[in-house]
Amino acid sequence: MSVHCKIRADSSKAWFYDYMYKGRRYRAVGGTTKTEALRAQEKIRSEVLDGEYDLKRNAKNPAIEVFAEKFLARRKETRSYSRYVILVQHLLRRFKGKSLGAITAEDVEDYKGWRKAEGVKNATVNRELACLKRMYNLAIQWGDATKNPVNGVTYLHEPPKKDRFVTREEAAKLLAAAPEHFKPILITVFNTGMRLQEVLGLKWDMVKLWDTGGEIELLYTKNGKKRYIPLNKTMRELFLDLDGKSESVFIGTRNEPLKSVRKPLATAVKRAGIEQATFHDFRHSWASWMSEAGVDPYTIMEIGGWSDMRTLMRYLHRTRAQRQSAVEKIDGYLSKSSHLFATSAKVVDFREALNT
Repeated sequence: MSVHCKIRADSSKAWFYDYMYKGRRYRAVGGTTKTEALRAQEKIRSEVLDGEYDLKRNAKNPAIEVFAEKFLARRKETRSYSRYVILVQHLLRRFKGKSLGAITAEDVEDYKGWRKAEGVKNATVNRELACLKRMYNLAIQWGDATKNPVNGVTYLHEPPKKDRFVTREEAAKLLAAAPEHFKPILITVFNTGMRLQEVLGLKWDMVKLWDTGGEIELLYTKNGKKRYIPLNKTMRELFLDLDGKSESVFIGTRNEPLKSVRKPLATAVKRAGIEQATFHDFRHSWASWMSEAGVDPYTIMEIGGWSDMRTLMRYLHRTRAQRQSAVEKIDGYLSKSSHLFATSAKVVDFREALNT
């Protein structure tokens, strides 16, 4: 604890108190005299020790639990709200009582070790660090913090996630086992490769049907670009069979727009007796099926809405038959040119000569 004096621009004096308690700093003008500053400091100290001090007084450096309320309040209407609540709860177990400015990079490093000692997976710790980093970025933007202690902190190693590809046989089992209101959604992702939120957010005014097909016009996509998805015969017939009385294309058992497919998907997977799969796995599988059907990668990327070819190529697994067919094509191509074939034969003869 201390008090000190500063001379203002107008030559008047201001006495500040400076008090630290449990990692949090309490600093403000206490008065125009040393006595007033000491009295103000003692008052703050008493309120803090009695638990009566309002943490919100220090608006520019709030306690992390106070800022967490503000952070979560801004996310209450988002799909990720419940996930953020859980992440924040874990962070507050360690950092509650500290102001944003009191948390250091060393504290964050200690948090990593503390959570690992609890037996938590690296991926879970990394999600919590990412949440903390996001909180600080917003705190800086909103004027509640001046620096981010997560910057420069190394995330824990995560093994590459194994991609899950659903076979056509598994897809058929899922469709047979799925609850009735969920089947149209499965048919849609299996035929269009749309993202989950694109499917759940689909409105009838985004669907255009023609005599032999149609298209979906997506205005709000993950990468912010408008996208048109062509509809095949199966999709055209599906949309013609659906009710179409509500604004949303896909509705639940209570005739309300679906917000989640977690329960019907879990039911379908269990009934079908297949390995666990996520909705995003269906999108990857669609890309793979399109490739197996002979569709070129650029067309798949355009319809599916990938902005990076490298990401898409992770999902375009070639079958053994496709690979064999590919090398047979070069064999046929070479055989049509006597010059190339002769050159190839000379190479073979040369290799044989080296081995004799």
